[in-house]
Amino acid sequence: MLTLEGLEKGFSERYGDRIVTIDSYTQGEPTRLLVGGIGSLPGPTMKDKRSHFEARFDHVRKLLTREPRGHRGIMAAVVTEPVSDNGAFGLFYMDARRYPYLCGHATIGAVATLIEVGALKAEEGDTVITVDTPSGPLDAHTRIREGHVESVAIDMVPSFVLETDRSIDVPGFGTVPVDLVCVGGFFAMVSARKIGIDLIPANRGRLVSLGMDIIDAANRSVNVVHPERPEVTTVDVTEFYDEDPQTGNGRGVVIYGESHMDRSPCGTGTTAKMTLLNHHGKLDPGETYRNAGPLGTVFEGRIVKKVAIGQFDGIVGQIRGNAQITGYHQFVVDDADPFPEGFLL
Repeated sequence: MLTLEGLEKGFSERYGDRIVTIDSYTQGEPTRLLVGGIGSLPGPTMKDKRSHFEARFDHVRKLLTREPRGHRGIMAAVVTEPVSDNGAFGLFYMDARRYPYLCGHATIGAVATLIEVGALKAEEGDTVITVDTPSGPLDAHTRIREGHVESVAIDMVPSFVLETDRSIDVPGFGTVPVDLVCVGGFFAMVSARKIGIDLIPANRGRLVSLGMDIIDAANRSVNVVHPERPEVTTVDVTEFYDEDPQTGNGRGVVIYGESHMDRSPCGTGTTAKMTLLNHHGKLDPGETYRNAGPLGTVFEGRIVKKVAIGQFDGIVGQIRGNAQITGYHQFVVDDADPFPEGFLL
C-alpha cells in the first residue's frame, strides 16, 4: 500500500542532487529564492560570487527560470554569505535572459522570506538589515508586528538621469522619446501619453512587444555608461509611465528579461520614476510617492537624500512593500530529461 513516508524516502533515494528554493511574491511579482543545492560560492565580492555562479551554474539559472519548472516571468535570486562587515547575507539576481544588477521586489521578497522562516532574526518593531548585492550593500528596513513581517523598505542604490528626451527610432513603430535613467542598470523611460497607449492589462501584448523593441533600439543607437561602474553599459529595461489624474499616484508598466511584464510596480522602476520626477523638480526628498503596477498593487516610495554620482546629480530612493511565501521546492533533473536546461516558447 502506498505511504507518504515511502514516497518521500523513494524520492530522496532516486534524486540525490536537488536544487532547493523558497518561492514568494512581492506585490504580485514572483521571486524564486535559491537556498540550497549548489554549495558555497567563492569570491570576496558579490560580483565575484555571481561570476563564479555564471561560469559553473548557469544551467541552474535556466533550470529555475524557464519551462517546465519556471516561466519567463520568474525572477530568481541566489542567497550567499555576506561580503561586507555589516552584511546579513548576500544576494544576486537572475532571470531567463540575464543577471540583473539589482531587483527591488526580489530583495524585499528575500528579506521577508528569510525572516518568516526563521533564518534571519528581526526584532519586534523596526530593524535595519544590510543585504550585499552586486550593486553594493542595501539597507532593508523591516517592520515586524506580532512576530511577522508587516513590510520591508529597501534603500536603493544611488540613481541618476543620464539624458532626457532622447529620440529612439523603433522599427515598425516610429520615433519614441525616451529618458535614460540608471538604477543599478539603465532604464528607457517612456511616457504612455506621448505614445498614445493606455497602461491597462488589455494592452499587455502591445506594451511587451514595444518595450522589448525599445530596449533593442536603444542599445543599437545609444551609448550608456555609468560614471562609477564601468561594467554597466546596456539598457536592460523599458518603463512606460503615467499618473492617475484622480489620485495623483503614479502608474507604471515595466518590461524586461525575455519579454516579461512586471506584475508589481517594480522596485527599481518606482525608484527610476522618482529619480526622473526629482530631476524635473516635481518630487522633493521626504515626500511620499505611491506607484501602482498593472495589478493595482502599490509600492510606497520616497527620496531619502540627494547625492552626486560622478558628474550627475542623483538620489537615493527607498521603496516599501511586502512579500508572501508560496512554497518550498526541491527541483531535480531526471537522467532521461530531454530538456535539462529548460526551454522557452
